[in-house]
Amino acid sequence: MIDLDTLSGGGRFSVRAGPPRLALVHHGFRANQIGFADSRQDRFTDRYSSLGLLNLARSAEVDFERNRIRYRPEFRYFDEDRHADDKRLAEAITEWLRPASARFVLVSLYSLAFERTARMLSLLDPAEMCIVIGGAHPTMAPQADFAHLVVRGEGGAALRHMLNELLEPGFGEGPEARGICFTRGGESRVSPPAFDRSLATIPAPAFRYDLSRPAGEAVEPVRVRWWKSLGSRPQIYICTQSCRARCSFCSTYVIHGNLVSRPVPLISADLDHIIGELGHDSIEFHDDDLLQHGELDELLDDLGRRGVPWSCNARSEFMDEEMAGKLYRAGCRKVFLGIESLNQRTLDHYRKGTTVEMNKNGVRVLDAAGIGVVCGFIIGAPHDTVESILQDIDQVLELPIMFLSAAILTPDIGTAEFSRAKKRIPLLRSLGDEGTGMNIRPRPDLFGSATPYGLPTVCEAVPKPLLNELYALANCEFFLRESSVERISRLTPPDRLDEAEAWCAVQRERAAELMVSAELGVVRERASALPAVRA
Repeated sequence: MIDLDTLSGGGRFSVRAGPPRLALVHHGFRANQIGFADSRQDRFTDRYSSLGLLNLARSAEVDFERNRIRYRPEFRYFDEDRHADDKRLAEAITEWLRPASARFVLVSLYSLAFERTARMLSLLDPAEMCIVIGGAHPTMAPQADFAHLVVRGEGGAALRHMLNELLEPGFGEGPEARGICFTRGGESRVSPPAFDRSLATIPAPAFRYDLSRPAGEAVEPVRVRWWKSLGSRPQIYICTQSCRARCSFCSTYVIHGNLVSRPVPLISADLDHIIGELGHDSIEFHDDDLLQHGELDELLDDLGRRGVPWSCNARSEFMDEEMAGKLYRAGCRKVFLGIESLNQRTLDHYRKGTTVEMNKNGVRVLDAAGIGVVCGFIIGAPHDTVESILQDIDQVLELPIMFLSAAILTPDIGTAEFSRAKKRIPLLRSLGDEGTGMNIRPRPDLFGSATPYGLPTVCEAVPKPLLNELYALANCEFFLRESSVERISRLTPPDRLDEAEAWCAVQRERAAELMVSAELGVVRERASALPAVRA
């Protein structure tokens, strides 16, 4: 980490000399597995703001109103999409921060964009502004040589501590300093993650959506992926924190701690703001599992009265005919259901806590209720073979889903899969200097840019290149099926059908490529058998 003495050396930085300015920087979010898997799919990525940054801004605003900090902070949201390149972005940040006596740059760091964001932040002067990074990746791997402060876990209390104490004698002391990692005078301090329940108490609105709305725009131009789309003016939202599940490929419960549910009256006030005041016409819930909310029935009643379509993520073990009906009547029109596999051995390995029959039933009751199912599907478990993966693909293709969200099992940093993989793959130690778990990051130079980007796969019998062939085949076989095309056409808004058709066209191109270049004979054969390719 950058030594805080670098910031204090010139005497031009002080949290006690006047209102601080905080640049909220949304960078690297566009780097995603969809684009890395096939650059032709970049055009289908989504565009929305960082709820984490917008919540921090709201938290600091409330802190000032409650006399917990000295000055009302000034915020400005910087989205990389609105700047020609990182140099122009860094110049805009520097210019806006310059007049303040306390200048902060807050960035959510994404694993896939680690190197990109590090290069962008290197364009800023560490003697003039305090660079702060947070998010899932820094929580699990807090060492970063391009930031002064690394915040692990929830950041509301940590930000309050910074605004009150940075560079003062008491900085880094007390319960509000939990989660803040820094170096000062050559001595580094690494703090454990901070957990809190602020989502349950912060007054509405919980997020400063106004900050991310471009000047002159009546409504923030949020863009969700076409397969999730329900309206022309969508907005994203969360009302729970963490997840009750303990899946082996996910670290959200490690990052956020125990489940927190926002009370329904506060959610209702948030939605009044999003729909009534900001003018959005549909909601995309980004909770890990909306069905885990502690007051789900009351929440569904509130949503049902609004008549606004929405989508969410859910788990199959809590899905039955009654629940699917409740969701539909409340306005739910699409659900991401984390099926992951229709092989019980694989489900058990993933620690899903579900059965094959639960998964099949969950999809069927949602489809019967009129809700489009986006099916999460993962291949490449350690015990997988080409044959077992093809069998799993064949079973999933029989489900009445409107979109297949396929992935290759990734030993993501901080997950149980990562811990398991370290025991079998010594090269994983190369993700960090000298094997430390504090600065791990993707290494495309060692493990390639194919999915999973910069990481090895964990399947013992099928190497990464062949897993990518099977991954591509699963997509081609699903999206080129007549039944899939019919369901997509029926459940996709008319103004997004061109994108859906373009997506299917990409799959036709990929199928033609697999037919010629796939190393696996069975992939070549199955790609050749697809009607669109034969035509």
